[in-house]
Amino acid sequence: MQQRLDHPVSVIGSVAGGRRPWRLLHPVRASLEELIGLLEQERSRWLLWLPVLVGAGIVCFFALPGEPPLWTGWLATLLGLGLLILACRAWPAPVGAREALFIGVAATLFGAALAQVRLHAVAAPVLGKARTVVVEGRIADLAPLPRGVRVLLDQVRLEGVLPERTPATVRVSLRRAPEGLMPGERIRLRARLQPPLAPVLPGAFDFARQAWFERLGAIGFALGAAERLPGHTSGPMLIVAGLRAAIADRIVASNPGPAGAVAAAIMVGITAGIDQETWRAMQVSGLAHLLSVSGLHMALVAGTVFTACRWLLALIPAVALRFPVKKIAALLALPAAFFYLLLTGASVPTQRSFLMSAVALVAIVADRDPFSLRLLAWSALVVLVLAPESVLGASFQLSFAAVLALVVAYEGLSRRPRSGDREPRRFAVVWRYLGGILLTTLVASAATTPFAAFHFQTIPTYGVLANLVAVPLTSFLVMPAGLLGLALVPCGWDQPLFALMTGGVEGVLLTARAVAAMPGASLLVHAWPPEALALLAGGGLWLALWQQRWRWLGLLPCLAAAVLVLTSRPPDLLVDGSLNMAAIRHADGAVTMIEWDRDRLVRATWLRHLGVAEALPTPVAGAERGIACDPFGCTVELAGRRVALARRPEAAFEDCGRVDLVVARVGPERCGRGGALIGPKALAASGGIAVVRSDEELVVETVAARRGRWPWVPSRALLNAKVE
Repeated sequence: MQQRLDHPVSVIGSVAGGRRPWRLLHPVRASLEELIGLLEQERSRWLLWLPVLVGAGIVCFFALPGEPPLWTGWLATLLGLGLLILACRAWPAPVGAREALFIGVAATLFGAALAQVRLHAVAAPVLGKARTVVVEGRIADLAPLPRGVRVLLDQVRLEGVLPERTPATVRVSLRRAPEGLMPGERIRLRARLQPPLAPVLPGAFDFARQAWFERLGAIGFALGAAERLPGHTSGPMLIVAGLRAAIADRIVASNPGPAGAVAAAIMVGITAGIDQETWRAMQVSGLAHLLSVSGLHMALVAGTVFTACRWLLALIPAVALRFPVKKIAALLALPAAFFYLLLTGASVPTQRSFLMSAVALVAIVADRDPFSLRLLAWSALVVLVLAPESVLGASFQLSFAAVLALVVAYEGLSRRPRSGDREPRRFAVVWRYLGGILLTTLVASAATTPFAAFHFQTIPTYGVLANLVAVPLTSFLVMPAGLLGLALVPCGWDQPLFALMTGGVEGVLLTARAVAAMPGASLLVHAWPPEALALLAGGGLWLALWQQRWRWLGLLPCLAAAVLVLTSRPPDLLVDGSLNMAAIRHADGAVTMIEWDRDRLVRATWLRHLGVAEALPTPVAGAERGIACDPFGCTVELAGRRVALARRPEAAFEDCGRVDLVVARVGPERCGRGGALIGPKALAASGGIAVVRSDEELVVETVAARRGRWPWVPSRALLNAKVE
């Protein structure tokens, strides 16, 4: 008995019929052992999850409601190092599942620490408020616009602004610029500057966050002509920027219309000159990927140089018989790809594409397979280390999603047994090429559609048809002519080639406009919650990176994301921070826009996020669809709840207590009758509000509350009201 008292587990076990309780854990233990066995079978794929976990740590950091204290970054780094030390204790033995788990957690912690390091490494002053000021600076970059040019200035001096509060760079649009302006020159101008733009509704794209990581402290437009100052600075990056501007000018000179602007975007990555109509046509037709220098362009550059060099060397018997022509061609294509990277501005998609192309070319030299998921994993890891914030951007997500899907698809096809061609040999190459374009377009479109729908609220329906025409034009005419013209620029013989290039671009634009004009060319969707995109990305990665049957478990988060998308609702009412505009979404999905002072950017963004193409006209007199307006403001009915938009103090006082919520541009800050009111100061500090009617209540979300407390967000009072 004493023994049983000392070991109470034995007593319990005897009462339970002699079965010890830890035996109940045997199924759990067996499941864990089976899971470890599956992980061991997937050992060759462990490395692929390293950039995924680093990216997850970065996303978790930026998903916080505000910047955490600096000590958290140091703590994450120390914990990550400790886990790595624990994982390395097994060395030189192979890494087991437990060590892999330690490394995975360490990678996530390092991702969060990288994001915080990058946040402070790029810190630079931001202009506090909009102002008209005399600006003096050096042109760091220059891009042609449909009317005028846009310059990026560094070494900035602002009249009346202390040096320690002066932004590192300023971007200004010039209608009238001095003739022959080039990067490296200094200019002085009077400009209307403002801080980088905040989102126009909760959850919209935050340009101020992107500007923070670009060290861009103000944007604006010049008032009058710019004055060229004496002195000129040179340097490697300025020389490249000057070359970009000069080549863009020569391309646009060959065709001053939209085709010239698109050709300049393809060759040197300058997209500022593309008009909105062309952008829209390319997006609706599914050809917008041609405007962003990415994998297709880099592959065409590297492939064209590689093929040309290999062919030319093969024509010389003395060289072809004594040296490895294929490897020499790969080594010659590598600097050409690097030059193209610099020439196009080294954006995130271009960096990823160059890294993939460079590793592929090196693999050819080393007699290795140039196409694999490991190449993509290392490229993603390098990009995340250099620019952790890029994981939040559309370009990174679209680029890596497309390449990952294509590599996985062709990896699966390569394992299938090959059969002989049934078609005659002279047609087999044609059908194989057309089938490759069709398969590539389908796979890439399927992978990128969720990201395009999340970021742009647009899903192209005829993308396959447009790409069947545009991709061959780009591959066999636009890019070869552009590269040859680029090579002939020093000789001055480039204009005929650039004219041929822009002629091919005209064909691409003709295709884009024709497809965009077709009925049902695109589907509009309302903005999704970010949680849905995270579930889709996680499920898609699980499906793509594993090889065993448990990969199909990735369908579960994808289904959960679909349910979340289908059950989510866009806001019922949007109001900007100055009560100059409001948008009301009706029960049938139609939107009425009230505009006391129109802003085209706000209007377009609101309509896109609400998932509609056009808005209903504002009621002029009386009540229509639950909206009643007069010179003092408007009253809006949201499924039985009433909201007043007061633009005069007397309207705010009158409606206070009579409606469920008052949004006042001027007037009181509190409602004396016990009603809910968002006064002028709270409205201005909110940056704009979104109202959703949910379960007999009105929920108000603000732009400021959604953005959180980060360095790029002005330190103003945050508002997140809930109206019962």
